[in-house]
This record gives sequence, C-alpha cells and structure tokens, in this order.
Amino acid sequence: MTKIDVKSLQSQYWKKLTGELIDNYPKFKPRRPDRNAYYLPLGSRFAHISMKINSIKNIQECKIVMTNKGLFDYLKEYQEQIEYDFGFPLDWDKKTGVESHITIFNEFNIRNEDEWDMAIKWHLDNASKLHLIFSALIDKY
Repeated sequence: MTKIDVKSLQSQYWKKLTGELIDNYPKFKPRRPDRNAYYLPLGSRFAHISMKINSIKNIQECKIVMTNKGLFDYLKEYQEQIEYDFGFPLDWDKKTGVESHITIFNEFNIRNEDEWDMAIKWHLDNASKLHLIFSALIDKY
C-alpha cells in the first residue's frame, strides 16, 4: 500500500469512530481529528486525551497528554491506584519538552479493515476509562 492509501484509510477510520463517538459517548465534545490522531477534552487546559494510530508500528494508542510537569508529577503520585483501576501498567513518560504522556498501547493494523470495529471499541472504551479516572484527579489538582 502507498502512503496515500494509508491516509485515506486513516480518514475513513476517524470518520467511522466519530459516528460511534457521537452516538454512544455523549460526554465527549470532540475536536476534528487530524490524519493520525483524535483529541478529546479532559476538563483542563493542561491536559487532553489523544487517540492515535501509528501505521508504521501497527499500533493504536490512547493517552493523556499534559503540558504541565507539575500535573504529571501529581498524577504520578497516584500511579499505583490508577494502574490498579485499569488492571495493567500504563506507560508514564515525563518528557523534557513541552508535553508528557501517560499511554496505553494495542496492536492494530489499519490496513486490516476487519479489525476496525474492535479497534474503535478499544479506542473509545479506553478514552472513556482515561476520562473517568483522570478527570476526577485533575479536578483536584
């Protein structure tokens, strides 16, 4: 497949995900997706949820993106409880640049359209769980 094919697939995937999001996840007020990511508000100007597709690594991601190092450090204090609530470890990445991330990964090949329904469910279920767990903590920050 060429890069143009992947771009088209990504656009179609986000369009399908948007339909599910609007129909079944009314708490989110999504911003328009870009080619490989979809952003959802988290109730703070310092953080948002990002759903991504990496067609090179064949993974999908759902993460909290933060622009405030103090917020990251605050959330890190709750890491044990957060990971207990999720049922598995998360990837905690305090970057030296502007953004830091707390990420969940899943194998996903966007070229396999038979996987899309399962991948969309994974993205939206995990975004909902991130929203539920992190919005309450961020509100206290």
